[in-house]
Amino acid sequence: MKKPKLTDASVKGGAPAGKKSVQSAASGGFPALAGIALLLLLGLGIYSNSFDCSFHLDDKNSIIENPNIQDLSRIDQLYAFNKSRFIPYLTMAMNYQYGQLDVWGYHAFNLLVHLINALLVCWLTLLVFSTPAVRDHPLARHKNAIALITALLFVSHPLATQSVTYIVQRLASMAALFYYASMALYLKARLTEKYGPLKVVLFISSIIMAGLALFSKENSYTLPLAILLMEVLLMQSVSLKQRWTDYRVLLVAGSMLVLALFVYMRFTTAVLKPILPSGGNPYTVTSTNYLFAQFPVILTYIRLLVLPYNQNLDHDVAPIESLFDVRSLMSLLVILALIVLAIRQVRRNPVFSFGILFFFSALTVESSIIPINDLMFEHRTYLPSFGFFLLMSSLVFSLFSESNKRLAMLVLFGIVGINSVLTYQRNKVWKDELSLWSDVVSKSPMKARAYINRGVAHWTAGNKQQALSDYTKAIELNPNYSYAAYYNLGVVQSDFGQWDKAIQSFDRAIQLYPGYYAAISGQAIAYGNNNNPTEALKGFQKAIELNPRDAVNYFNRGNVRMAVKQWQEALDDYSKAIELDPNYLDAYCNRAVVYGNLSQAENAIGDCSKAIAINPSYAKAYNNRAISYYNLGKWNDAIQDYSAAIRLAPTNPNAYYYRGIAYMNLQQWDSAITDLSKVLELNPSNQAAFNSRAQAMAMRDRLRN
Repeated sequence: MKKPKLTDASVKGGAPAGKKSVQSAASGGFPALAGIALLLLLGLGIYSNSFDCSFHLDDKNSIIENPNIQDLSRIDQLYAFNKSRFIPYLTMAMNYQYGQLDVWGYHAFNLLVHLINALLVCWLTLLVFSTPAVRDHPLARHKNAIALITALLFVSHPLATQSVTYIVQRLASMAALFYYASMALYLKARLTEKYGPLKVVLFISSIIMAGLALFSKENSYTLPLAILLMEVLLMQSVSLKQRWTDYRVLLVAGSMLVLALFVYMRFTTAVLKPILPSGGNPYTVTSTNYLFAQFPVILTYIRLLVLPYNQNLDHDVAPIESLFDVRSLMSLLVILALIVLAIRQVRRNPVFSFGILFFFSALTVESSIIPINDLMFEHRTYLPSFGFFLLMSSLVFSLFSESNKRLAMLVLFGIVGINSVLTYQRNKVWKDELSLWSDVVSKSPMKARAYINRGVAHWTAGNKQQALSDYTKAIELNPNYSYAAYYNLGVVQSDFGQWDKAIQSFDRAIQLYPGYYAAISGQAIAYGNNNNPTEALKGFQKAIELNPRDAVNYFNRGNVRMAVKQWQEALDDYSKAIELDPNYLDAYCNRAVVYGNLSQAENAIGDCSKAIAINPSYAKAYNNRAISYYNLGKWNDAIQDYSAAIRLAPTNPNAYYYRGIAYMNLQQWDSAITDLSKVLELNPSNQAAFNSRAQAMAMRDRLRN
C-alpha cells in the first residue's frame, strides 16, 4: 500500500507544484516593461500632431483673456477665480508663467497627464484582478495582458481627444488622474495584509489624491461611490447581502453621507436652478428635461465608445420634456437592463459588474438632475471610460476559449490600432478654429452656435464675406437668442462701413442681452462713425458705467469729443485712458492732438515723445510730434520726425506733403519738389501739393536765373 504524500501547509489549496498559482500572482506588478514602453510610445505617436493645435472655445476665457492665471504670485486671486477647479487652473498659470501663450507647453502637459492616466488605468486593472472577489476568477490568469490592453484602449481611444487636445479640458483629465490614483492607492492599502506604516501611508495618500480630485472638477464627488463599489463588488467573496453588513462598507457609505452633506452645504439647491436660454441655445434647461435627455445621451456615449464615428465638439442635443418621450423611455430601459445585468453578474463575473456600475456612477454628476447648459460633451466620458474599457477587454478575453487567448489579444490589438488611426485623424480636426468649427457645422447644421464660432474663425482668417454669411445663418436658425451672432454681424458690418446696419445689429444684441457690454461699446463706435455724436456719447457713458476699468471706452469717447471740439472733455478722457493703461500709444498721440488745439505744443511734443519711448517704431507718434514742431516753426525738427515717420510708413502722403512744405520754408527747393512729387504719385488729385510744387519750381527757377 502506498503511503500518503506529505502536504505543505503553505500551499494548501494552491496550484500544483511547478505551476504559477492564481493567488500567488494576486499582488503582481505592472506588465512587462516592453508593454509599458508600447503604451507610452503609442500615446506619444498618436498625439504627436496635437502640439501645435490652436486654442479653442473656452480656452479664450480660461487662458487667453484670463488675468487670474497671469501672475503666479497671486495664488489667492487664482483660488477665488474657481475654487472647485483650482488645481488645473494652477497648472495653466504655470504654463503661462513659463510659456505665455505658446500652445506647445499646454499640449505637452495635457499629454503627460493622459499618459500618467493610462499607467494608472493599467495599475488599477491589475489591482482589480488582485481583489478577493476576482483573484480566483479564470480571467485573473490573464490579468497582465488584460491590464495592458485596458490601458492601450484608454490611451488610444479618439473620444479622449476632447480631454487631451482641447487644452482647457485638462479639467477632466486631471480630475481623472487624482480620482484613479485615489482608487488605486485605496485598493493597494486594502490588499496590504499587514497593518503597519505602509498601509497607513497608502490610505493617507489615497485621501490626499481624493482632495486634489475634488479641487479639479466637480465630477470627482462620485469618488466615494467608486470606493463603495470596490468594497462591495471586489473586496469580499461572501454573498452580496452579507457584504453590506461589513464595517468597512458601512464606513465608506457613511463617508458618502458626509460628503453629500458637504456638497449640499456648499452648493445648496442653487445648482438645480433652471438655466435660461443663452449662448445661442433657444431652450430653458431644467432638472427634469435635462435628466430625461441624459438617458439617450448616455447611450450615445456608449455608442461612441464602441463605434467612435461622427465625433463632434458640439452635439445638437435638446432637452426632453417628458419621460414618456420614446427616446428617453427606451434609453432608460436599456440603462436599467444593463444595471440589472451588472447586479446579477456580481458573483459570477464581478469585473463585468464593476465595469458597468463604475461607468454609470462616474457619470452621475454630469448626467443627472443638475442642469448644465450644454447637454452633451464628449470629454464627460473620460473618467467613466475606465469602466467601459475594463469591461471590454475582460469581455473579449472571456468570449474566447483558453486555447484562443492569443486570438483575443489580436482582436483587441486590432481595435487599438483602428482607434489610434482615428485619434490621429481627429487631432487634425482640432488643428485650428476653422477646421474644428467647419467639422461641427457639417455635423450640427441646425445649431446656431456652430455658425457663430465658424464665423469668428472666418473673420480671424480674413474671410469677411464668409463670416458675414455664417452670422446671418446663425440668426436665421435662432433669431431670438443668438445675441452673439448679432454682435458679430455688427462687427463685420462696421468693418464694411455699413454703420446703419451695424447699429441695428448691435441694438438687437442689446435687446436680447441688455447688459451686453461689447455690443453697447460697438454700437457707440458705430454711432460715432455715423456722425451721431450724441448717441455715441450716451453709449460710451453706459459702457463705462458697466466697465469703468476699460481704457478703450475712454479713448473712443475722447475721439468723439475731439470730433465735436470738446477739447477739455477729450483731454480728460485721454488722460483717464492713459491712467488705466500707461502704454496706450494711441491715447498719447490723440492727447497730443488735443494739446495742439489748445495751443499747448510743448505738452503735445511731450506726449509724442512718451509714445516714441514706449515704441520707437510707432510712425504715428513721429508724425504727430512733427506737426507740433511744424506749428512752432521748428522746421529741422519737423523734417527729422517726418523722415522717421516716412521710413516707418512710406506710403503716407501727408508726411511727404508737410515735409515738403518744411523744406520750402528752409528754401530747400529741390527737396521740397521731390517730396511734393511723391505726394502726387501717391495721390494725383491733391491740388494743394500740385500748387505747392508749382510754387517751389518757380522759386527754384528764379534763383537759377
